[in-house]
Amino acid sequence: MRINHWIGLHFVLCTLAMIWPGALLANRYEPTVLGLPFLFFWYILWMFLLFAGLLAAFIKVHGGKRDV
Repeated sequence: MRINHWIGLHFVLCTLAMIWPGALLANRYEPTVLGLPFLFFWYILWMFLLFAGLLAAFIKVHGGKRDV
């Protein structure tokens, strides 16, 4: 697969984890993680994973150099 397919798959996976069905599964739990309700922690976790995946894809595609 080309890198664009992996970026798209990663974005779709993270988005689905934050909306349906991921949020429905995370909303069933009541504990707190780092002082946050589990659903808030779930959203923050997936936002960091999305950022890390897109940053890795940027570095892979552009070699870490920005074209201005």
